[in-house]
Amino acid sequence: MKHTTLLPIAAAAVLTLSSTSCASRKSGADVSSSDQAVAVRPADGQPLDEAFSFDADETTVDQFAKGNNEMAFRLFREMKGFDSKVVSPLSISYLMGMLANGADGETRAEIIRALQCEGLTLDQINGACRILMQKDDKDAKATVNVANYVAVNHSFQLKKPFADILRQNYGADVESLDFTKRSTLGRINGWCSKQTDGMIPRFLDEVDPSAVSYVLNAIYFNGTWSKPFEKSDTHSEAFHGYTRDRKMTDMMHQESKFDYCETENYSAVNLPYTQSGYGMTILLPKEGKSVDDVMGQLNAEALAELPSKMENCLVDLKMPRFTTSTTTPLNQLIAQLGANRMFSETTADFSRLADGSFFVQQMMQKARIEVTEKGTRAAAVTGAMIATTSLSREPRRVEFHANRPFLYFITQYNTGAILFMGSFTGNEL
Repeated sequence: MKHTTLLPIAAAAVLTLSSTSCASRKSGADVSSSDQAVAVRPADGQPLDEAFSFDADETTVDQFAKGNNEMAFRLFREMKGFDSKVVSPLSISYLMGMLANGADGETRAEIIRALQCEGLTLDQINGACRILMQKDDKDAKATVNVANYVAVNHSFQLKKPFADILRQNYGADVESLDFTKRSTLGRINGWCSKQTDGMIPRFLDEVDPSAVSYVLNAIYFNGTWSKPFEKSDTHSEAFHGYTRDRKMTDMMHQESKFDYCETENYSAVNLPYTQSGYGMTILLPKEGKSVDDVMGQLNAEALAELPSKMENCLVDLKMPRFTTSTTTPLNQLIAQLGANRMFSETTADFSRLADGSFFVQQMMQKARIEVTEKGTRAAAVTGAMIATTSLSREPRRVEFHANRPFLYFITQYNTGAILFMGSFTGNEL
């Protein structure tokens, strides 16, 4: 069974090895008013490949997942600052996959490149997302919820092919709402709270009445450690921060067998969740190394190779009980990945979304993780506000005071033919 790294969390654990030796690791356009997430499931007993026509296979899914992970590292490196942070790359990938279906031309091509999926067609990306959502739904013990939602301004109508693709491939609930009503804000935030089990209770502070649509993805995870920590073993201990300052925190502790490995830059341990295909891999920089040093040497391929380098060891493990919440504006970060056209009023092409001229005015993610003795809860909502260029552009204020001699022309708009022309000099005044 594969260990899936949920989040690249480093410097979040204090790790020491006991003197016990290690053992070698063994391989192993109609709109809905429902606020329910639309599940993508076949009928009972019906094989997945018979229930749905996917333009994707396991190889395609692997390619998409590798692209997602490579994008994750590029994105995380751009998130500067010393504060703790958490981000859900897969939530961003789901959102951008949906947006790609409304885009065309170079805008769509840039989105696919930013997803690191240039070798895949959009149909394959859609199929990969659908299969990944189906796999998450099948997980036995860990609670994994992935949901997509499109709130549409009732003054606009999505093109039917776009809405159908989002429903069929992303299980998206598409709903027409009056963006001028206060209740719409509660409706959207209520959906976010419900899909994340209350971890992201308020995604938007306000709804722009001129917006065309809000496209949202939500991911919620709740997993129990296969080897939980005892609360009685949690004690207040020092955590050494970036500036070598000592801060006291609740440090969890246990001595158990875990998969572990060391490199010249860091030590790594994998903490699996009970009877599931998920695990948290923690990378602890060596003394004298920083998180940035490790991130500079790490990429998606290196992370994928970690399980094969690990061996089962008796680990004296200490790590803090912690909660991290992060709000990440994504416009600039995604543009730095190469998808900048979609944020521009003059270059964005979302002609497959609806009739009109549109661009992504705002994209952001709110994420939260809670790590305790019992396990991990994590959630993220990633959203994009689609605006129309004509409504969002503020007119430039100018002065035109014809208080001196001027020329004038009367022309036919269609042909440009001049019917009359003249000048006014004011001499006759």
